[in-house]
Amino acid sequence: TQVTVTIRLDKTGPVVTATPSRNPDSNGWYNHALSVAFSGTDATSGMDSCVGPLSYSGPDNANASVTGSCRDRAGNTTNKTFALKYDATAPQVTGASASRSPDRNGWYNHALTVTFAGTDATSGIDSCTQTSYSGPDSANASVSGSCRDVAGNTSASGNFGFQYDHTGPAVTASASRNP
Repeated sequence: TQVTVTIRLDKTGPVVTATPSRNPDSNGWYNHALSVAFSGTDATSGMDSCVGPLSYSGPDNANASVTGSCRDRAGNTTNKTFALKYDATAPQVTGASASRSPDRNGWYNHALTVTFAGTDATSGIDSCTQTSYSGPDSANASVSGSCRDVAGNTSASGNFGFQYDHTGPAVTASASRNP
């Protein structure tokens, strides 16, 4: 008598795909929470299950990741890591500088440009405000500015104060008479 035995063999784990719930916010960086869904295919034994979507909401990290897995019907498991860059912390304005020194006695008497500077610990500074001032006259003139990081976060405003007087003095003349 001949007996036929069918052996089903699957030693290969499923192929796993990680799919983020949305695209990065700015320049390849995420700046608020996202989830990553995991799905798989297995040509030999078929799919059993995959972990549910996993969330990431920090900490800030240029090399963050979310790892999930899927299992086929033969019990093989494959892990898949989704790499991401995450920065949810706004940069800070560290200062500002005028394009030139005051004209006289600490006062500016014609237009100036003020450039703000900042710092960001994770994604780095993308840009900071640069603004011009040409009036009105004020002993307490001020301009404000902010910085934006590469991940798209914007800092709180910083201020740069100075004295500005573009208006010349009023000149009066009086006639004198000699008797």
